[in-house]
Order: sequence, then structure tokens, then C-alpha cells
Amino acid sequence: MSTSITNDLAERVLQRLGLDGRPAVDPDGLAALYRSWCRAVPFDNVRKLIALHGTAPTDTPLPGLDATEFFEQWLAHGVGGTCWPSANALTALADACGFTARRVTASMYDRNEPSHGTTIVTLDGAEWLIDSSMLTDRPLPLSTTEPTAIDDPVFASTAAPVPEGWLIGFPQPDGSQLPCRTMSPDATPLASYAERYEVSRTWSPFNEHVHLRRNDGHRIVTISDGWKVVRTAGGHVDEELTGSAMRVALSEMGLSDEILDGLAAALPRTLGG
Repeated sequence: MSTSITNDLAERVLQRLGLDGRPAVDPDGLAALYRSWCRAVPFDNVRKLIALHGTAPTDTPLPGLDATEFFEQWLAHGVGGTCWPSANALTALADACGFTARRVTASMYDRNEPSHGTTIVTLDGAEWLIDSSMLTDRPLPLSTTEPTAIDDPVFASTAAPVPEGWLIGFPQPDGSQLPCRTMSPDATPLASYAERYEVSRTWSPFNEHVHLRRNDGHRIVTISDGWKVVRTAGGHVDEELTGSAMRVALSEMGLSDEILDGLAAALPRTLGG
């Protein structure tokens, strides 16, 4: 498993993200990198579903935790990953761009269990959260002394300092906030990410139904459990995806026919089969 990527791969990824070369190593550059990620790299469980329900041997590691392999699959098929592989990949890309980034483990729903991987960047003595799952569209500033926030009707997020690091709140499709507490502000080894990713094989909310989340300009688009929810500043619009509509919606999110064929073969009911 790799925690770094080559310069050549980084350039290819940045080009696909629509960035003209490497961003400046400053707050504006970090904001440009993360905004581009949020609008191009989905948080999704498609490859995990294929691995869990397809023909791969059960002792085959879950896909995407190697940063190089993650990006090659995204470049070829438009597919991302769940929190553990996508956080590792985003950390690797930030590192390749010259930022000081670290993988961090957190507890989704604030349940005091290591269930989420995220990325924190240290820049000129300040800390910023760039989360590959929350997709807050701009880096969330982190302070050890006072609460911070992203003040936006769509991407509103908060961070409060706590002994374990920070308690994060980020928006759901219906506008409510979901809590997530870092287990520690310190870096997590990739081996721990691999262990937690494999633990999720036995139980996870992302093991049975398609889930995909990606920003589309000033909108959050979420596909989950047979529904597509588009959240804007004016609220959210829900659309049930029946029959072939699920495949059409995933294709519109950039997933290739090849990856969708693999999903249909592994879990036929997901795409209306």
C-alpha cells in the first residue's frame, strides 16, 4: 500500500481536477485544491460493493487503500471510495502538492469508536480539515481555543476544540448536521487505516446499497438507498431512482460503463436488475 504518489501521477490528477499546475502552498492554494476535489472525486462505495458481493476471494483486501491504485481507478472510471481509502488518497495528493498533511482517525456519530478517516493540513501554524467524505467545499479551519465554522447555506460546518482534538459538525442532505469527533489530533499510520477498513467488511452502512456524494458547484448531490437528493441554498429536492434511473444517475456523476457493469454483475438489484 502506498501513502505517496509519483510526480507524474500527481500532475495527471491535478489536470483532471481542472487545476493549472500545482496550487500555491498557502490558504488560497489549499482552498483551490480541496474545492476541486469536492467537485470531482466522489465519496462512494461502488468498488467496495463490487468487492463484497462479487467473485473476489474473501481474503482479498478491500479496494482503494493504495493511493496510486485509488487515483488510477478514478482517472479511468470516475470512481472514488469510502472514507479510509479516499482520506489516504487526499492526504497523498496534498503531500505531493507540498502541503503538510496527515491522516487522522475520527468517530462518526461521536460514538467513541474509530469509524472514520479524515485529513488535516498544517499550514503556517494553522490547522485545516479537508475531509474526503464530508466534502465541505472549502477547508474547515481548526482552532485549539475557540469554535470555528464555515458559514454557508449549503456547506455549513462547525468545529469545536475538545480534548481528543475537534468535534466536527457537517451537513446532511436534509440540512441537519452530523457529529464526528477526532479520536486524537495526531497522525494515524496507514496500517491502522487498513485494519479499520477491513473491520468495516463485517458491518458498515456502506455494505449493501449504493451511496455516492459529490458537490456540483454550489449543490450537494447525494445518491443513497435508491434516492437522489440535491441540496441547494433553497432546500433539497428528492428523486426516487427506480428501474434504470439509478444507472443513469451514477453515469451522470461520472462513473464509467465498465464500473457500472461490474456493479450490476455483483449486486444486480442495485441497478434495477
